[in-house]
Amino acid sequence: MSPVATTSSTALLLQELPHHLLLDPRLVGTTLKVIVNSGSYSEKELSVTINEVDGQVSICHVVYNKLTGLPPEWVSLKHLNVTCDNGLLVVIKGEHCSKHHDGQVLMNLAVVRRSPGTADTLLDKRLELTTDFLCVGSESKEEKKLNSSLMTSLWDDMRKLARG
Repeated sequence: MSPVATTSSTALLLQELPHHLLLDPRLVGTTLKVIVNSGSYSEKELSVTINEVDGQVSICHVVYNKLTGLPPEWVSLKHLNVTCDNGLLVVIKGEHCSKHHDGQVLMNLAVVRRSPGTADTLLDKRLELTTDFLCVGSESKEEKKLNSSLMTSLWDDMRKLARG
């Protein structure tokens, strides 16, 4: 149990922590890459969306154009591979939960605002986090193409910093 602060006119409330990191209400609407291992899936990488269904936060996957819930115990996080992943990352715990990041250096993350159908907007904020705070986000080919110039710019900035 952890305390959650409310307005000064109400008492301190206790809220149960989610049993699975991805069942955090702050992640609703976020699409992530996960590993599913049960049912008809054996260590299968899937894109899932965190949705609220009948008042409950759920991990959902599209199967034949139908949104299907996945039992949380089947789902494990797809953490980033420092040497390969250089795309969208999502903070899955802590005070920055649900924020989207494009980061080239593991500990130095650029924060972006996502908008459907347009390139992400780079914000002035930067974060330094370890890998256990991050999960790989899911991006379509179109989204990656829209953000290619942003990624190139971030790579150029990181190279300049590395050169000193």
